[in-house]
Amino acid sequence: MSSRSLTVYSPAKINLNLRVLGVRPDGYHEIYTLFQRISLSDRIRFRKKKQRGISLRCDSPLVPLDSSNLIAKAYRLLYETTGFREGVEVCLEKQIPPGGGLGGGSSNAAYTLLALNRLFGLGLQQHELVYLGKKIGADVAFFLLNTSQAIGKGKGDELSPLKFKRKLPLTLIFSTEGLSTKNVYEHYKPVNGYSSASLTKVSADTIMISDFLSAKDLSRASRLLCNDLMQSAFQIKPAIGRVLFFLRDLSRASLMTGSGPTLFALTQKEKDAGQIAEKVRKKFGLKAWTGWTF
Repeated sequence: MSSRSLTVYSPAKINLNLRVLGVRPDGYHEIYTLFQRISLSDRIRFRKKKQRGISLRCDSPLVPLDSSNLIAKAYRLLYETTGFREGVEVCLEKQIPPGGGLGGGSSNAAYTLLALNRLFGLGLQQHELVYLGKKIGADVAFFLLNTSQAIGKGKGDELSPLKFKRKLPLTLIFSTEGLSTKNVYEHYKPVNGYSSASLTKVSADTIMISDFLSAKDLSRASRLLCNDLMQSAFQIKPAIGRVLFFLRDLSRASLMTGSGPTLFALTQKEKDAGQIAEKVRKKFGLKAWTGWTF
């Protein structure tokens, strides 16, 4: 790194558990989730420029380069809330599929805040960055914490980091098209209301998922993996359900992440992840990626 530029790697996440508890007064849904970082990441290069403002380039045509981009929003938030007035060129090399439920945009925003804070010596502390991140999006705060795994409550931005260091192989199955989070939530229909007793069970199940995966006990963890948004995602894109049904024959520890449509499968061995990826490619012609939790 020179004093004029900085390159960072912005990781994706999966949701090992995602329960929808109800609708909040502010219109957002109350959730209880288990975030897990994974090794899939975007590469972002930041370079100082003389002129004020941000110029943004990306190698993916699916990524907007206007003010709706979360990197641009992170820059604008620093501009509006601090004395930051510097110019920066940003080059985003995209590996995380947009609209895949992997938190790519949120991660990009988080690592923009971290990178600009470091590159320009802004001196913002972690809690200040987290406060700003929550203004951009619910998942941004998770990526600002130096943690592999965390429980997310509220909108997903009330975080409790967990001590999880297990490196587990996994396979990601990408859909040919993204899903709108707003659309998935609009189609969501709760089966039952949550009582204090069931909330206690959700909390206990989430901790047990983390504990079982730490022990590499995928069999017991798989019985607890749950995503309440799957049925609404399947209603919009029935093909996702068909792929997951096939995937669970190969690994019971399989689930949809976030609001979809990306699916993941955890495995005991790296070769198992590769075999799953190959079988899914052959059966459905979908793009598959193998990597690790970290």
